[in-house]
Amino acid sequence: MKPLSIQSRLVLLLNLLVIAVLSLTGYISYQQSLHEIDEVFDAQLAQSARLTAGVLKANPTLLQQETPVLIPVAHLDELVKGQAELSERFLTGYKYESNIAIQIWRDEQQLILHTANLQQPMRPVRKTGFSEYHTENGDLWINFTLRLDELGVQIVSSQREAVREELSYSIALTQIRPVLFLILPLSLLTLYLVRRGLKPLKQLQQQLTHTKPEQLKPIVSPMPAELTQVVTAINQLLEAIEQHMQREKRFIADASHELRTPLSIISLHAQNLAQTALNAEQDAAVTAIKQGSERMSHLTNQLLALARLEHPKLALRSQPLADLLEASLHQVAPALLQKVIWQLADLDACRAAGYQVQADTTLLQVALRNLFENAAKYAPADTEVVLRLEPGLNNKIVLTIQNQCLVAVDNDVLGQRFYRAPVHQDLTGSGLGLSIVKRITELHHLGFNCAFSGHTFRAQIIITLANNQS
Repeated sequence: MKPLSIQSRLVLLLNLLVIAVLSLTGYISYQQSLHEIDEVFDAQLAQSARLTAGVLKANPTLLQQETPVLIPVAHLDELVKGQAELSERFLTGYKYESNIAIQIWRDEQQLILHTANLQQPMRPVRKTGFSEYHTENGDLWINFTLRLDELGVQIVSSQREAVREELSYSIALTQIRPVLFLILPLSLLTLYLVRRGLKPLKQLQQQLTHTKPEQLKPIVSPMPAELTQVVTAINQLLEAIEQHMQREKRFIADASHELRTPLSIISLHAQNLAQTALNAEQDAAVTAIKQGSERMSHLTNQLLALARLEHPKLALRSQPLADLLEASLHQVAPALLQKVIWQLADLDACRAAGYQVQADTTLLQVALRNLFENAAKYAPADTEVVLRLEPGLNNKIVLTIQNQCLVAVDNDVLGQRFYRAPVHQDLTGSGLGLSIVKRITELHHLGFNCAFSGHTFRAQIIITLANNQS
């Protein structure tokens, strides 16, 4: 699973924080609203009971009724269902009217008066105060009982608990609803602010992306305080890498230069010895010395070429591809040129087509010469080395150099530095030729691949043609 980016994490965490804060705010608002409404309605129940007590004291004849007095209550729930808030109030009453009830009891046994919205009477408690009562259908009512000992009655003022919860929920939702509608705009605003806040980090990433190995320049753009230490550490690392690469380059160049002189002396003495009268054993030793010095000289030149390719400055210019191929072929050692049969029919077609290539002439000739020498060196004597040029897509041309090779080569390690097949150890070489070709094609942004298949070795370079071909 791909890990989330810092930007995605920040946006997600901030949105979760907003949702958590809204949820906590709604819960607290609901609880506070319920508490305040409880206080208001409890006071209203007590006031209703005392008001009823005042009416009874002023009209004691109400207590002489033999049958309970039934006070009708308007049932407005169905009338106002689905109506807007402003239309819930009617001249004939209000929809919550059926959720409030009054009872008057004598000696906790005889019901004297009650409202019509009670399905069954709720007997009062023995003392004045608040109590709760659950009806058979599960409704919870809050009761306030007021005892009038001088009249021998108890007044019970009741209210359904569901009304309080509904009003508390409505108040809390009214407070939170505007914020709920703002969640999406807040998320988009959070995303914008996070992106803007992480812009310096994005700029740092772009600068590091465009930093090339041959141009390890320090980062000098102003950065926030949080990134200053990171930039300082990166600059120190870049400087250390640059110094290490320079030391490595100087070491290879110095070592190659220092090796040339003794190798030349060894080769010269070997040639002088070869011109003197030697027995068979001595002659074999001189031949081995000459071959070893030649191999060491070749390795030295290849290492020096690799060192120069680490940070080259390309001198690009447009030139005919046919001339470049022909010049590279002429740089191949005469012994290798005469060893195999060269099939160069496509070279004339390339010259006739006037293909032009934008390249550093010196470097690209080195790559092509290595491919030609590699093909001639590992091909059996008097076999063909074929050069083909085939048009490709998007103004490209595919150069293929193909030769026979009787020894199978492992494609997985083909082109690795210093790799040579065990059966090829007797041939002059150092295993760096294809590495040099690969590096040069990378510098020119050209495609390169090589593979062994069916006793045939094939190397291909995908060349981008210049626009000024004739």
